[in-house]
Amino acid sequence: MKVLFINKYENSGGAAIAAQRIAAGLAEYYHTVNDFLVGTHTASSRATATRPGAVRNVIERGLNVLSNRAGLQYLYFPFSTSAIMRHAQAYQPDVISLHNIHGGYFDATLLPRLSAIAPIVWTLHDMWAITGNAAHTFGDTSWKSGLAGKGEHKRAPAMGLPTGNYLIKRKQKLYAGSDLHIVSPSRWLYDMTAESPLTRNKPLYHIPNPIDTDYFRPQDRAASRQALGLPADASVITFVSERLFNSEFKGGAELLHILHLLDAQLDRKVYLLMIGKDQLPGTFKHLECVYTGYVKETGKMMQCYSASDIFFYPTKADNLPNVLIEAGSCETACITFDVGGCREIVQDGVTGYVVAPGNQQEFAAKTLHLLNHPDTCRQFGKAARTFTEQHFGMKVVAGQYYHLFQSVVRNPQ
Repeated sequence: MKVLFINKYENSGGAAIAAQRIAAGLAEYYHTVNDFLVGTHTASSRATATRPGAVRNVIERGLNVLSNRAGLQYLYFPFSTSAIMRHAQAYQPDVISLHNIHGGYFDATLLPRLSAIAPIVWTLHDMWAITGNAAHTFGDTSWKSGLAGKGEHKRAPAMGLPTGNYLIKRKQKLYAGSDLHIVSPSRWLYDMTAESPLTRNKPLYHIPNPIDTDYFRPQDRAASRQALGLPADASVITFVSERLFNSEFKGGAELLHILHLLDAQLDRKVYLLMIGKDQLPGTFKHLECVYTGYVKETGKMMQCYSASDIFFYPTKADNLPNVLIEAGSCETACITFDVGGCREIVQDGVTGYVVAPGNQQEFAAKTLHLLNHPDTCRQFGKAARTFTEQHFGMKVVAGQYYHLFQSVVRNPQ
């Protein structure tokens, strides 16, 4: 079986990581032949960029900025559109595995054209497919009526004029004319996709994001702490600080408040291991920050998870975050807000804690409880590893995707 994967980025961001892992599992267990077509080429030579040449890249980016200001989000890509079609026609895949198509490289008019070549299985990584322009609506339910919410055009990925209702009608028409099969990694997004007037008449599936638990596993705790400059006997809380304070999704302000609440209740030093380039403003009495800088290597990410007692994820909007799956695979207890599909990864009171959105006092209290009960923390971590293997293991998820792909192929061999 030949599979063409299409995604905005090659290996940056949750959608790209999920797509790469799905492809790896399909190749390993079912010997599929995979090819990648990406909007931004950054790493491996096996991926093909949709924008050949620096000059064309600059021109297309400029056109995208101008059209976006006019509220015509992602409507005109003269070079990417033709490049995607040429590549798909030359490759002749059995299935097109579509992932993140927003971000400035993919015109939705490609959906019916590509599905004439091969059936499309579109894995959704946020709400963009069922809204006018927003990746998340933060509780606004206008999408249920096929309408854009008030002020939705200001939500990321933001645009200029509020043309969301037009964009929704355009999407609905294009979806209807496409051989489209939709996958949601979370039950949270699956339920919304089933309710949306744009997608409820399309075949829908729930398949989670995978992880290779044979590779992504707990590392030696003492060695990991030594490598990261952490004391062997310290209490350690870890979180991802990349773009923490300039993203409306990641909950930077909430995290800062939680840390101050925690700091006021501590009677000993606790280390904060921050994965990323951002740094925390202000000072703490009992919390000591250790900064890793940007981490690209998965080996170092495993060290960070394994060196930790608790992994924080105070997100305000998400689907099925890979970092929670990764932390669980490394036997790390997690605390997160009950947002999106987070509770589908973290079992409240079993593998960590799931806190009501915005309840920062409860988040701090649950953290203090785990810090004061290290046996419970370790028990949660081991349970998280077992749950991850059973529900997100590479072989399990690859099998679900392969059987789905087999069921939609037009001319099975």
